[in-house]
Amino acid sequence: MQPAPLSALSPVRSSLDICLVVSGPNEGGGIERHVRDLADGLARNHSVHVLAHRSLRSLFDSSVQFHPIEFTRWRFDIRFLIQCARQIRRIQPSVVHAHGRKAARVVSILRNFLASPCILTVHNLKSDSQLYKKFDCVIAVSKLVAQGIEHPKLFTIHNGC
Repeated sequence: MQPAPLSALSPVRSSLDICLVVSGPNEGGGIERHVRDLADGLARNHSVHVLAHRSLRSLFDSSVQFHPIEFTRWRFDIRFLIQCARQIRRIQPSVVHAHGRKAARVVSILRNFLASPCILTVHNLKSDSQLYKKFDCVIAVSKLVAQGIEHPKLFTIHNGC
């Protein structure tokens, strides 16, 4: 008797609409590469939208839908927050995934106005621990970063994995 094909063993998953929110202009750092790799990988099976500063546009494959947001503005600027909220609501994502402190702060402020679950990836230890509470799930990029985070749904996914 032959084993069942892998597709028969796992449930069929429909495509998700994923909104990645990245703060700041392109500085050629780890967050930018991490989000680029994540977006490109997810775009193979899902609809991926990236909200980021216009300087990051060239990083993403054409299969990723890029939405320029002026992330150089003050994170508490009401016009900036409204612009972000409107763009996310237009996308109607299955999940909103923030990367970077400013993106995390913006998504946490908008959290009550978003119907989607929100995920935060913490890339360094400088983040405000109170910020984590607004997110449904928190991902740390290393065990060291995870040590500074208290959240009931904390996962460590190492950079590059």
